[in-house]
Amino acid sequence: MYSNHAPSSHPPQPPGSQALQWVSASSNHIPPNAVQGGIEKDGTPLFVARAIYKGGLHPGKAGQHLENGGCNIGWGHKEVATDNYQVLCGNAANLRWVRQEGALDVQGFRPFPAGHEETGEPLYVAKTLFEGSQQLGKCAPHVKKGMAFPYGHKERTTDEYMVLAYAD
Repeated sequence: MYSNHAPSSHPPQPPGSQALQWVSASSNHIPPNAVQGGIEKDGTPLFVARAIYKGGLHPGKAGQHLENGGCNIGWGHKEVATDNYQVLCGNAANLRWVRQEGALDVQGFRPFPAGHEETGEPLYVAKTLFEGSQQLGKCAPHVKKGMAFPYGHKERTTDEYMVLAYAD
């Protein structure tokens, strides 16, 4: 993949630090050094995750408390639980959250790539405040309603959210 950024824009990781990477997991397992992106209203952490579903790779949430597998994504107006998923792990200091309204606008920052639709369109990690919690889901320029996220057995949408981006 080609990039418009000069090589110096991504300095090597210092010894002992961890680059960001997707780590395979299953059965409610959360790997060490997982990136926490959200929190349930009772204080239970939610971790940045993604899962393959219907030909796409969809960002969502992972947690040891989630039923039916450990990772939930939104797809087709439903909350989909899966037992095989990947969790983002590494140094969260390399990331930041950027406030958005409506469809994703990537001017002025680099969103962290997290997946793709079946058609190949890129998807990014997003979070929103919902009923006293911070819920994780997905966003993209083609998602006109803003962000889609799994909650309460449904895929919900909101036009006010934050997208996960590189800190630089």
